[in-house]
Amino acid sequence: MNEFDWEWQRLRAESEFKDLEGDAFETRFQSIAKSLWQEDFTPTIPMGVRGDLKCDGFRASTGTVYQCYGPRYGQANVDGALAKIDADFRGAKAHWGPRLREWKFVVNLYRDKLPSELVLKIEQLAEELEVPAGPLTRSDILDLIKGLPAEERVRLYGRAPMATDMARITYANLGRALTLIRRAIATDPNEPVPLSADLVTKMTFNALSNATRHFLSIGQTGVAKVEEYLHDQPDPEEPERMAQGFKARYAECVTAGLEPDQTFKEMVVFAGGVTGDAERDTAALAIVTRFFVTCQIFEIPVMGVAP
Repeated sequence: MNEFDWEWQRLRAESEFKDLEGDAFETRFQSIAKSLWQEDFTPTIPMGVRGDLKCDGFRASTGTVYQCYGPRYGQANVDGALAKIDADFRGAKAHWGPRLREWKFVVNLYRDKLPSELVLKIEQLAEELEVPAGPLTRSDILDLIKGLPAEERVRLYGRAPMATDMARITYANLGRALTLIRRAIATDPNEPVPLSADLVTKMTFNALSNATRHFLSIGQTGVAKVEEYLHDQPDPEEPERMAQGFKARYAECVTAGLEPDQTFKEMVVFAGGVTGDAERDTAALAIVTRFFVTCQIFEIPVMGVAP
């Protein structure tokens, strides 16, 4: 398995799941499960008044019924979720009888954490109905994705940018990414943006993972094109304004207590990357690398929080 392809695919999947809810979350889980288990997994759909027999997917070899729950913004309504667990688990037992040998509550929740009441409810029903049960969280789904054949992961989530991709960066894609950064300006646009430590020094200071170091090294090969684009802007203050937008988003990440590796991921997403569009992803990575090197970020505490 290509380690760096997987790290990029995981980043894209994490970004995608933040926005998935309801039927879209159910459909994405079904496509991942089908890709992984193939004929052993059957996605299901409701059939009018007959419903879906309290099953969003069935895995024959394990007798597992999967029930999906993707609330809006990843925020669980505890009372509603408790009622859903009770109705769906009991309903699955009634409909599937002895074929039900395991029940999974597939959840897409913010920060991948279940309220304790939901965990307790699943455990109580598992004991009462005499069927092993448990949640399948966002992290568990990422593990399923990691287990896919490499070509399936590429089909679902693309591949990581490579140094050779940097030569194909276009002004159009740079413009899209930089527009996103410019909109985030939250400080005085006239504040000077001093140069900072070089790439290697910053990577060492933050003890970044091998994957993040790899992507920054790839991005470095596209920095010259970013500089060329910025130089060609008719407004000479535009690069500084863009840098301020980048710094403002960085400050938000630090204030939120994100680790440097996670902050890097958030910055790539912020710049419009991790979309599966190779040219757009490559442009975003080059831009993040440029500002990573030239702005005073990743080493300045924000609001008393160390990077």
